[in-house]
Amino acid sequence: MKRALKLIVPGALALLLGGYLGLQKTHFNLSTPPALISDISLPDIMDEVQSGGQWLGKVVVVNHWASWCPPCIKEIPLLIDVQERYQQQGLQVVGIAHDKVEAARIFGDQIGINYPSLILTTGGSELMISQGNEQGAALPFTAFFNREGKLASTKLGILENNELLEIIEPLLAAKFTPPNDS
Repeated sequence: MKRALKLIVPGALALLLGGYLGLQKTHFNLSTPPALISDISLPDIMDEVQSGGQWLGKVVVVNHWASWCPPCIKEIPLLIDVQERYQQQGLQVVGIAHDKVEAARIFGDQIGINYPSLILTTGGSELMISQGNEQGAALPFTAFFNREGKLASTKLGILENNELLEIIEPLLAAKFTPPNDS
């Protein structure tokens, strides 16, 4: 019996730890084709449609948030700072507010969001699932796209500075390879 417990307990702990670490890292199913930044086409807070294709050649951090989501509110200052520090290296943060237009606009003005804020009032779960959020409607959720516009990584939950930099710095270091149209 003791021998069986010696084998079961470490195995169970490894499974639990693996599950926990999986929740903390990427939620990304590699068996499905990766989402593309060009798949995004949404109105911004000024009701002008923005297409994700305009950011090809840049590393794009798509942050799904809402003004009523305390963890979302907590991480937005980090995104504002990263946009400021890394925009000259080709980084573009894009917020997708799962919120009412007016609420997102007021909140963005109050906190000083310095990146595009797109609005999604319906279909948010489908978009997040297509970007790797297996939980569908869970916020905050961030999808990272490489310079070619392909989904490279995801994070469900609050971003911390060190993990954000671990994801974006290698993506920024990679050169853009335009698609071959021949």
